[in-house]
Amino acid sequence: MTPTLGHLINGIPSLGSYARVMAEMEAVLNHPHSTLADLGEVIEKDPALTARLLKLGNSSFFGFPNRLETVAEAVSVIGIQQVQDLILASNVVELFEGIAADLADMESFWKHSLACGIGARCLAIARQMPKAEKFFVAGLLHDLGRLVLFSRAPDQAVEIFRVYRSRRMLLREAEVAVLDFDHARISQALMRSWQYPANLVHAVAYHHFPMSAGLYQLESSLVHLADYLVHAMQMGHSGERFVPPLNLKAWERVGLATSILESVMRSIDEQIEIVQETFLKVPEKVEGPEPAPCAQPAK
Repeated sequence: MTPTLGHLINGIPSLGSYARVMAEMEAVLNHPHSTLADLGEVIEKDPALTARLLKLGNSSFFGFPNRLETVAEAVSVIGIQQVQDLILASNVVELFEGIAADLADMESFWKHSLACGIGARCLAIARQMPKAEKFFVAGLLHDLGRLVLFSRAPDQAVEIFRVYRSRRMLLREAEVAVLDFDHARISQALMRSWQYPANLVHAVAYHHFPMSAGLYQLESSLVHLADYLVHAMQMGHSGERFVPPLNLKAWERVGLATSILESVMRSIDEQIEIVQETFLKVPEKVEGPEPAPCAQPAK
C-alpha cells in the first residue's frame, strides 16, 4: 500500500531532545528582565550543545575576529533567532539517526546537506539577504523528505531506487513514479506541521522548481543554486547520483555575478570539515578562529 503524506509525517517530533532547552529559552525571552547571561545559562545546561555552539561560533563559518569565550557572547554576536535555528538544525541531525545503511550512506547524506547549507548561506550573504543563517537551515533541510521516506517507508524507498536505476532518471522523478509525490513535498508537509516560517518552508519545498515558489522565488532559488553547486562539486549525496539541471531563471533571479561562484565553492570546501565535526560529532574542545569565512558583497 502506497503511504500518504499524512502517514509519512504523522508523529515526527519537531524538537526531540532539545524540547526542554527551547522551552526554557522561550520562557527567558518572555521575561521582561531577562538578560543574555540568563539565556546563556539555559543553553549551558546542555554541555554538548554548548560545545557545538562555541565551536561553530569560533570557526570560519562565522569568521568573527575575536574569540567567543561564553555562550552569552555567542548569542550576542550570532543573534537569538540564529542560535535557535542552529539548535533546530542540530536536532534534525539527531532525529534521523539509525537509518539502514542499505538505504542511505548517512555520512554522505549529511555531508551533502551541510555543504548545501553552507553554500546557501554564503550566497545569501553575497546577496545581502537578512538573517543568512536561515539559508543554512534551508540548505541543511532541503532533502529532509528523503530521510522521512527511508525511516517511514523503507519498502517504497527500495522500489524507488529500483526504478531510478532501471530507468536512469532523476531520483525525484522515480519518487513521483512510485508515490505520486517527491521528497520535497514530504519536506513541505513536515515543516508545515512543525510550524516553520513560510519563507523557510517554500525555500525547501521548491528547491527543484524555484520559479513556482510564488513570493519566495528568491529564497528557493538560493537553495536551488547551492544544491546544484554541491552536486557539481560531488560533495556527498542524498541518493541522487546525477547532477540535477540548473534552472537558468533561478540563476537570473539570484542576480549575482558569476565571479562569486568560485568564492562560494571555496567557502564550502574550507568550511565543510568544521561544520561536519560540529553537527555530526560532539565537539571535544573549542577551537580558535579560522580563516576563510563566506565572501562579503563588494561595497
